[in-house]
Amino acid sequence: MTIGNLSSKIRQMPSTHSVVMVTLLPIPIKNRNITQKRLDEQRQTNRKVLNEVLRQLLQPLTLKQNPSARSGYYNVLCAYGNFRNCKPVLAAWLADYPKYSDLHHLGQHVCSWCECPKNKLGEYVHPDKQHHRRDHNLYRILSDANTNAVDAELSSRHVHR
Repeated sequence: MTIGNLSSKIRQMPSTHSVVMVTLLPIPIKNRNITQKRLDEQRQTNRKVLNEVLRQLLQPLTLKQNPSARSGYYNVLCAYGNFRNCKPVLAAWLADYPKYSDLHHLGQHVCSWCECPKNKLGEYVHPDKQHHRRDHNLYRILSDANTNAVDAELSSRHVHR
C-alpha cells in the first residue's frame, strides 16, 4: 500500500519506505500430475480463497464498517494522534487478462468492461446503443443470494461463481 500522490521515483526507492505490505496473498502449489477434474476443483477452491482474502482485506472500506464514509471521506487516525478526513482511492494495475477475468469471475473471451455478448465482440456499436457497463458490486450481491434464478442471471452476464 502506498500514498497515491507520491512520485513514482520516490515510490520505487526502497530506502524511502513509501510502500507498506498489507497482506500476503496465498499462492497455491502447482500440481502437475493430477486429473483434469481435480485440477478444476483446485482452481475453483483457489479462486474462492483469493476472493475471501481480498474481501476481508477490503472490508474496512465498506459502508457497513465505516458509516462516516457515506460522504466519501473516512475519519482516520493519523500518526500525530489526530483524526483526519481522508478519501482513500483503491487503484491497481492488473495487466494479466486471464487473472483479471478469474478474479472477477468472468467467463473466457468476454469484455471485462461491458456486458457485450460474445458474438458481438469487435463490432461497432453506435454510442446511443452502448452495452451496460459491468457492475461487480451487483454481481457480488447476486452471488451472495445463491439461488437458481441468480445463477441464471449471472450466467446470462457471463459471470461464474
